[in-house]
Amino acid sequence: MNVKDVNVKIIADSRGEDTLEAEFTADDFSVKATVPSGKSKGVHEAYVLEPKKAIEKFGQIKKEILSPDYQTQEDFDNFLISLDGSENKKNLGGNLILALSLAFARAKAKSEGKELYQYIIDLQPTTYNRQQKLTKPIFNVINGGAHAKNKLEIQEFQVIPQVSDFAIALSMGKEFYRKLQKFLEGKFGAQNISLGDEAGFSAPFGSNEEAISMLSEVIEKNNYPFKIGLDCAATSFYKDGFYEIGGKKYSADELLNYYFELIDRYGIISIEDPFYEEDFKSFAALTSKLHEVLVITDDLTATNPERLQKAINEKSGNAILIKLNQIGTLTETLNVVKMAYQNNWQAVVSHRSGETLDDFIADLAYAVNAWGLKSGAPAKPERLVKYERLLAIYNKEILSAAIN
Repeated sequence: MNVKDVNVKIIADSRGEDTLEAEFTADDFSVKATVPSGKSKGVHEAYVLEPKKAIEKFGQIKKEILSPDYQTQEDFDNFLISLDGSENKKNLGGNLILALSLAFARAKAKSEGKELYQYIIDLQPTTYNRQQKLTKPIFNVINGGAHAKNKLEIQEFQVIPQVSDFAIALSMGKEFYRKLQKFLEGKFGAQNISLGDEAGFSAPFGSNEEAISMLSEVIEKNNYPFKIGLDCAATSFYKDGFYEIGGKKYSADELLNYYFELIDRYGIISIEDPFYEEDFKSFAALTSKLHEVLVITDDLTATNPERLQKAINEKSGNAILIKLNQIGTLTETLNVVKMAYQNNWQAVVSHRSGETLDDFIADLAYAVNAWGLKSGAPAKPERLVKYERLLAIYNKEILSAAIN
């Protein structure tokens, strides 16, 4: 691939905050990639450089990026990592490195005449089980924690369709979202309903369980084939050795029992970050008791191979959340997914709370055959574009299979 030019600029994300867009120009085409930003960040994530400083850094390294002839994605990503030279990408910034890594992937895929998802599959063709069932859309329909202004400590209250057709899953998700809005307006008044960062609803709920019970009620009333999922983001309500929920302090053991009760009462299918981001032991205690429930590690593992290996060794989960900007390159991300699969863990690909219209993660989710794709509620454009891209991929693959 003959890269003629590469540029990086600042754009606004879904919260109106600055983020980065990289553009690669080759012989007869150009491609772009943008990076999201998280509000609820784990301490083990790749360093995020202030966008204006990232632009300055890019100006200093642009000639070096254009000089070599990169044969593979790994070549390019390793070059960026060596150029940065730090442990957590603090010199160039994980956000700048990721924008360049993803734009390069798009350019390479296009130069090879491949769809992006096929290009990603071909990077590690023996890693992913193509016989696995459909990637599930994970709709975050009620927002709490750092993503909304309400009393809810739990950050995400999700509904997850249990169907084998992505088009049906997405259609039902949109319908459920509208019915939930009417239900909440009937309970609290339309003037008291707002949207959180990920387009989920925020309302004056009295407790986490009230929010869960309302989801359950709408599911049951309309006979939806949905299960409930939670992203607790427990680090956000952990302080001085205790977890503070509803004005009450819980020890790790007490919180464990609280989760068992919720899971049993509401048939919860997945629970993410149930404990503080260093508490491998409590994660393991929960996982050991839940054989049919996904215990997803996010802040605990931060898409980081060393953190994931520790979690695997200590049996601190059975699924990892995959966020590209936690580690900083496509190559490193795929290596983490590979490690998870080699140890019988699942992978869930995720967006961030500050998003863009870039749909890269949809191709990634399909390529690695993820258990689920988290892209927020089925509402705002920056959330919907990921789900709709995944739907387009499934439709394309179904058509291709029918023709062949």
